[in-house]
This record gives sequence, structure tokens and C-alpha cells, in this order.
Amino acid sequence: MEEEAEVLRKELKWILEDQVHKVLQEVQHTLQECSRRFPIRCGLDENKSLVVPHRILLSSPNGGSTIKCVVTLLGDSICDADINFKHKQAKDHHNFKTTINPEVSWKLQQIQDAGNYLVKAMFSLNQIDKDHVFHSAKEVFLLLDELISSLNQGRSCLAYPKRKSIEDIIYSRNMQILVPPVPNDTALSFYIHSSKLIMSLYSINMSSQGRTEITSRQQIECTVQWLNEAVMLFTLALQQCQQLRDKISILKQYEEVS
Repeated sequence: MEEEAEVLRKELKWILEDQVHKVLQEVQHTLQECSRRFPIRCGLDENKSLVVPHRILLSSPNGGSTIKCVVTLLGDSICDADINFKHKQAKDHHNFKTTINPEVSWKLQQIQDAGNYLVKAMFSLNQIDKDHVFHSAKEVFLLLDELISSLNQGRSCLAYPKRKSIEDIIYSRNMQILVPPVPNDTALSFYIHSSKLIMSLYSINMSSQGRTEITSRQQIECTVQWLNEAVMLFTLALQQCQQLRDKISILKQYEEVS
């Protein structure tokens, strides 16, 4: 039993001294690849950036939508858009068109936030000198837990959009940039859900109690390839960190107490 424990102690020592840096290099490579898809400055050669304008047609997943929308997505901004939808006035429906102009972009906060958490994770890695020797499982856990937290939050920004109230949508800065402004009984929002860019169009009404109520909601969407890749790379980096943590966690009980 003691011989087995000694073998496991040596394995843990080998992992701490040799394997941790190798895994951290793999994580760093994954994060650098992910960062190429975000409009962030993190020491990356600008020639390696994959941030370019993408012209995107949004459509209903079920077909038959009365909304037509074409946008240009550049990093964390919708820098151009043509939006057409049916608007009811009295008993009639009229076509209404509004636009987003390149001079004033619609900012996608989710992408900004995900990029910020990515930068935070990369900063944590860059603090570790390549010649640093890890002497304990606890020391590695502190770093990995910090990385895992940043990566989880970054991925969640894209995968799990925060629910906003209709008031938040109506009075948001983004709604003010539409030209011409949408009718008072209409609101719209763009948001990210994992690899999809989604636009929701709301018909709204003021209740007798003075509350804003949603009377109907339509949705159109499109899969964005680089967002899909970004989510996958966040996930890969998380797996790399978690696998190393799990491996060390199993051996930690055999760690020599100094």
C-alpha cells in the first residue's frame, strides 16, 4: 500500500513539475485562437485577427415571418442594417422600414462582455512565468479555478443571454439609433444565443394600470459561424483546465506534507 502511495506521490510531483506547464500552453493556444474572433487587443498580431464584416440575412426558423432583416455584423457591433416589418395602424397593415447606419452602431454587450472575460483569462495565464515550478496542488488549483471562473462567465455571456424587461429594451441606447425611429407601439432587440444572432420584434401596449405590456412577439435569427467557433473554443479551454484539475485532485491525497 505504501509503495502504491509512493508511486502516486511521484506521479503528482511529475505532473506539477512537467505537465502543468504543457497543459497551460495548450490552454493559452486555445485562448489565442479564440481571441482572433473578438475585437480585443491582447498582444495579438492584427494580421491574425479574424474580425471582418459579415453580411447576414435573418429569417424565421419556422418560415413565414413578416419581418425582413439584413445586417452587417462586425465584431461586437451591428454596423449596418435594413429592417422591414408589417405594422398595424387601425385595421390596416403597412410596411415599415428602419435602418441602422454605419456612423452609429448597435452594440452587442454580450460579445463585449465575453471578450472581456477572455482577456481576463489570458491575463491570468500570462502572469505565470514559463520557468515557474509549481510545488503544490493548491497552487495549481488557485490558478485553474481563476481560469475556469473567467471562461465559464465568458461562455455564459454568449450561451445564456440575460432576460431584459420590455422597459429596458424600449429605453436602451440602441433603440435610439434606429432611423427612422420605430412606432411607439413597437420595440425591437438584437441579442446572442450561443451561435445565433437573434432579432425580436415586440408589439406593445400601455395597460390601464400604466404598465407596458407585450401583446405579441416575433423572432428571426441566423447562425453566425465565428460565434459557433468562439463558443467551442471557450468549451475546449474549459475542458483542458478541468481535466488537469480532476487529475491533480485524484492524486492530491497522496501529496507530501512539507
